[in-house]
Amino acid sequence: MIAGAGLLLAALAHVSGCGSDDPPGGGSGAGGSGAGGSGGGIQIDSGLIDGGCEGLACDVPKCDDGVTTSISGTAFAPNGTLPLYNAIVYVPKFRDKPLDTFEPGVSCDRCGTLDNLVRATLSDAQGKFELKNIPAGKDIPLVVQIGKWRRKVVLPEVTACQDNSVPDPEQTRLPRNQAEGDLPQMAITTGGCDPLPCLFRRMGVDASEFTTSGGNGRMHVYRGATGPDITGGGAEFAHLSLWNSAASLSKYDITFLSCECGQELATKNDASRAAMKAYLASGGRLFSTHYHYTWFTLNSKEFLTMAQWEEVVTQNPYTIDTSFPKGQVFAEWMQGVSNIVTGDQITLNSVRHSVSTVDKDDTTRWIYKPESGTTKESVKYFTFNTPIGVPAAQQCGRGVFTDIHISEDTVTSIPGDCASGPLTDQEKALVFLIFDLSSCIQPDEEVPAPPTPR
Repeated sequence: MIAGAGLLLAALAHVSGCGSDDPPGGGSGAGGSGAGGSGGGIQIDSGLIDGGCEGLACDVPKCDDGVTTSISGTAFAPNGTLPLYNAIVYVPKFRDKPLDTFEPGVSCDRCGTLDNLVRATLSDAQGKFELKNIPAGKDIPLVVQIGKWRRKVVLPEVTACQDNSVPDPEQTRLPRNQAEGDLPQMAITTGGCDPLPCLFRRMGVDASEFTTSGGNGRMHVYRGATGPDITGGGAEFAHLSLWNSAASLSKYDITFLSCECGQELATKNDASRAAMKAYLASGGRLFSTHYHYTWFTLNSKEFLTMAQWEEVVTQNPYTIDTSFPKGQVFAEWMQGVSNIVTGDQITLNSVRHSVSTVDKDDTTRWIYKPESGTTKESVKYFTFNTPIGVPAAQQCGRGVFTDIHISEDTVTSIPGDCASGPLTDQEKALVFLIFDLSSCIQPDEEVPAPPTPR
């Protein structure tokens, strides 16, 4: 129980009318404190309609002496142990009305607005949030969301005019399966040189969500030119069933491509490259590892010229680019959850070398090796919003290229042969970056802000 009924009745004596006289602002999510840190999140006004209120917006108490009703806690990955940055935390407008349904597949999810909410904030660089000026009473719904990862819980009681701490990670984590909430519809290819699918098991996604494309799971497993099959199922090859057409790709919110140990050009023809470009342009999200650079080097000019695709062999430590807001938060977040970051310096294993520099007009560099002496710069992780070259207001998709592998482990089936145990520090870094890929689209030079009602 979050608070006692006696305190609730006493505090409600201060309630006057609907909503709050407090101005927007002053919360504690990432949006109100610059580039993350641990400061304030931006709050929004109550959902007023024609001078009145609607739903739970009518249950926001008006408190004396600058006091407010709030909920605080920490947003977590599905495993309930890894805190997450930039999670949207909000109280929906209606207690009993189901949340709007997500249609699986490509969509245009730009940051800015969200349907049917009373208050919203964002989690900060430690995953912490404080949601102020919220409804009080029994059975208050609370939602944690990143992109199409979304989970709603019901808090038994919220006491007016005080903070209501929610310390249990089981109440503020993202879902592990569809019974708990929403997950994006994802496709993932296996590869002989990177057990990328195992990262999702280790961050808490249930094994039941790994299926073939004909199954009901949210993680559809396809076999690459090299790599294991799905546990208990036959081979479903990516080049025959996934990237063979834009229609096949468009079924997926996010597509993950594990390194296949080689370019494997026989499985990637002009038609498949055109399909991948169309997928990104229409709002798809793509995470591509190492030899999957062929999707860019052999594609249209804007993909080819967004980076200098050349091998520059470098060694630890590497540098996190902190010149943009999310990069600054990434470094701070990693300092809190791992032992591989000191300042902006990060130590990595299983690193390959495919890119020297990137075109900063179209891409965002996250991890790189600064140029030194006769050694050129070597970029290890970069992102780009799509379609490339159009105004930000017209971009709906997002792509990733990385030369960072999960590990050197050999896996014989997915997910049955995935190692159990806690995430490694390097895996934690990639979890942060994968949830960034999952989130709504905005220019990387902008500080994330909570959504307003749509």
